[in-house]
Parts: sequence; C-alpha cells; structure tokens
Amino acid sequence: MLRNYKVLKGTASALALDDDNDPHIEIRIGAGGVSYRIAMNVRSKESPHDLLYANVMDFQHAELTAELAALPMGLTDIRGDRKDLALDYVRGGMIEREDMNVAPFQLAGPKNDLRDFIEPIVQEGIADKSIHFYAFGEAWGPENNKPDEYFGFEPGNGIHDIHMNQGDSGSFSATSGPNQDGALLIHFSDEDHWAAIFLGFQSQNWNTDANTGHPLGDNTGGQGRGEGTRRPQPIVASSLRIIAAMINPVNHPDGTEDETVTIINRSDVVMSIEGWSLEDGEGRRQKLTGSLASGEFRTIRLDPENGGPQLANKGGDIILINADGAVADRVGYGKSETANEGWTTIF
Repeated sequence: MLRNYKVLKGTASALALDDDNDPHIEIRIGAGGVSYRIAMNVRSKESPHDLLYANVMDFQHAELTAELAALPMGLTDIRGDRKDLALDYVRGGMIEREDMNVAPFQLAGPKNDLRDFIEPIVQEGIADKSIHFYAFGEAWGPENNKPDEYFGFEPGNGIHDIHMNQGDSGSFSATSGPNQDGALLIHFSDEDHWAAIFLGFQSQNWNTDANTGHPLGDNTGGQGRGEGTRRPQPIVASSLRIIAAMINPVNHPDGTEDETVTIINRSDVVMSIEGWSLEDGEGRRQKLTGSLASGEFRTIRLDPENGGPQLANKGGDIILINADGAVADRVGYGKSETANEGWTTIF
C-alpha cells in the first residue's frame, strides 16, 4: 500500500524528460509559492514495457471535479483527510481496462506515443496559468538541503506513481492497494472544462481483492481496444452497441461531408431499432428506424441539417438511446482521434 497517497494541485512551469531505463516525464508544479515535481511513468520496467493509457479530453464527473476545484493549492492528504477523493480504477466507475489503449513511450509519427499526448497539454499549461493540474499518487519530501535533481529547486518535493496502483505482483505487490490509484486531471478553469490522463501497466491485473488490491487470479482482464473511449457509466443491458464512427470525413466537392456512426446487434435474434435514437453530447438527436439481424452492422449517416448529432473534431460523446429513453451505450473521443481526415474511429 502507498504510504503517502495524496493529490497535488498547482500550475505547470517547466517540463523535462529523463533519459534512462525507467523514463518519466518530469513536470515542475508551483503551488502557493512552493515548487513540486510530478514524475509520470512513460515506460514500464517490466515486460511488456509499453503502458496502457486513456486520454479523456472531455472528462465528466461532476461530484469529483467540484471537490477538486475547491481544494487549496498544494498537497491534500487523501488517505488521512479526504478519503472521498480516492481513485480506484477497478471499482470507481471512471475508467475500465477496455477504455485503455497501448502506446509506446516514444515512436516516430504523430499522435502515436505517450509523449504526443502528455507533453502538449503540459506545454499549454506552462503558457496559461488558468490551467490547473491535479496529480494523484505517492508524495515525497520535503527533502531539506537536497535540490531537485531535474529543476534545482529546494527543498525537493514531489509526487510519483501517477498510475494504477493495484493488481501488481512480484516486487511491486507491496505497494498494491484499493482506493489509491494515480491519474493526472487537468482543469481549464477559464472554460470550466476537464481532461484526464489515466495510466497503467500491461502486467497489472484488473481482477483485484477489494481489501488488499492484490490479484485474485491469472486473468488480467481486457486488453484494451480501439481509439475512442467507451464511457464507464451505468447503462441498461443492451444488445446494440456503437462500434465505430466517421468523425472527420473528407469533404465532398460541394463542401458537404458525411459523418456516420456504426452500430452492431451483438445478440442471436433480430433487434428492432424503432424508437431508438443517436445523440451527441449537446443533446442533438436523430431517430432510428428498422431492425438489425443477428450480428448485423448498420452504418447510419448523420443528419445535422435536420437537428441530428454533430461530431465535433475537438472531441465529444456519441450516445445510443433505446426506445424507453434510457442510455444503451455511450462512447467518447478526443481531438487526437480525429487528426487523420477520412479515418474511422473505433470503440
């Protein structure tokens, strides 16, 4: 179990990348006149070395974000004072293994490694002090008479283990525990918009004991999929799921474009979609008609001119509503998933 599970709130002022066998992205944070360092893992010591990540550009959790926004700058002791702020990937409902993708630490090409997702948002925060960072993890310091090894400030202070902290085995099992997972949340306070970066190791097990956080078996859970995010939230049992979307299509010569959403009937029977609808995060809705045979895919062309959903390239949600008005499925995507024009995003 982590000894000093805390959340650090502050603004970014510098960025560095260490170059060793256990690389981290190092972020200097200022909070109330005190300097801290966030050390974010970008490569695992154990094989497989590539991390799991979820880059949620439109993070929605009103209760948590309201509490975080009200925190003072600096460190808050979660285990001692604010147990209500604790993150748990397995039980918290914010993230699931299937929401996470595998990404290398550094790879040639755009939007395909962890540095491509983490560094730009930190650089934006360095330039704009209205952007507040919230790092959940294990705190260290103050280290009196010991300058920080990357940024030189004294005393050394910081927070690391900004990743899932349960389901470990071997030499890391001693720090496993429930309700102590790490993450980096970002608040664009001028717009009251939140983003979140969740990290984990492929070697970690998602079937964990609720009291110890230790693995319950050899089955590690899902292996991650797609590019978008299946939103972790209560939904009704549904045989129909959203599996793909054309969010940034190539324009036709007349300037129009065809945004589409593809759904599948996973069941072994015909499913009627009369009275069902697709909706975007802004409440724009489009009715569906007809039925889907067992295993059938249906690609639906969106009709924004008549009030249907609009898939914004900056990121958003796509929601499948059943005939009773309940959410049957909900997926999300960020700006990074729309960078390649004409490519299909999968969920």
